[in-house]
Amino acid sequence: EHNRHVGVVVDEVGAVSALMAHLAALGHTRIAHIKGHASPGASQWRLTGYRAGLRRAGLRYDAALVVEGEFSYESGYAGANALLDLPDRPTAIFAANDDMAAGAICAICERGLSVPGDVSVCGFDDTPISRQIYPALTTSRQPAREMGRLAGAELLKAIRSPDSAGLVEVPYALLVRRSTGPASGC
Repeated sequence: EHNRHVGVVVDEVGAVSALMAHLAALGHTRIAHIKGHASPGASQWRLTGYRAGLRRAGLRYDAALVVEGEFSYESGYAGANALLDLPDRPTAIFAANDDMAAGAICAICERGLSVPGDVSVCGFDDTPISRQIYPALTTSRQPAREMGRLAGAELLKAIRSPDSAGLVEVPYALLVRRSTGPASGC
């Protein structure tokens, strides 16, 4: 009876923490988060990374700066509008994926605000949209093809010798593009 996991993981908590450290280094202290929808593990890990990253940067967690999203462009747009309506709006928004970040950029620009001049935005996943929108999106890449190759290798190991396989962690890459900049007033 083996109760072991075989596969490949990215340190999502570490990847999000790195995004938070990047924003904090730019002088952001009010960093908001648009969450993914409740079911997938990814949204939980990214929320955990957001909280851990704030803590490491010496910033306090403010529940008012966290809004629900659905991993869709529309939910990022709606989430950003809710955040921009706050009396003390955030200077940076971390969306749990690139689609929501793209929606957030649209909401910000519609109000005549600039990205990153007024509000910095970052996403997660490095999907094609992150390079197709303006400004190009600061995000974190998970090496999907490499993850697939490694998962296959671990599975073969597990078949040949069940005790030799396990979870392999692959590195993430922080991609700093034009959607993040110094906090306004810094």
